[in-house]
Amino acid sequence: MIGDARLLLLLPCNPGVRMGDYTLGQNWRVVLGVVDDLVGSGILDLAAIDSCKPGVVRWGEEHVYRWCDVRPLWHELYKREPWRLELLVAGVAEDLRSLALEYRALAAYVNVRAYRTALELAMARSGVKVHILGPPRLSPLSYRSRRSLEALRRGLMGLARATVTL
Repeated sequence: MIGDARLLLLLPCNPGVRMGDYTLGQNWRVVLGVVDDLVGSGILDLAAIDSCKPGVVRWGEEHVYRWCDVRPLWHELYKREPWRLELLVAGVAEDLRSLALEYRALAAYVNVRAYRTALELAMARSGVKVHILGPPRLSPLSYRSRRSLEALRRGLMGLARATVTL
């Protein structure tokens, strides 16, 4: 079954989850500034890879994880406790399988090392293709750069055009 939106974009979670609203995070606001028209027209839905679940949390459902304070720091969390990465990979893989039934294409714009690693492992495990649209480097500057955001927009527009014919 295909949902109303043809595309789903996965973003990293942010501290806004503690207040039950991802849009309180600056990175989400930056991306929304680039894709707001696609979201508003129903072409694109947003979700987050989130350590609080662990897995994928749809935008609008983050209130369930209010007051969660799990920061995805590689060296402090996932490297020291590899079982946490395995939990995240398993959760993301399971969620990708169900999301692939709803959307014509899945894309990601993730700059958090743990989340990008988990996403790549989850794609292999689930057999679900996620188009990684950036950023090219796992850094806040790369995430917010005009060049990276323009590439994100172009990638989403290309996926949107491709799904029209499906």
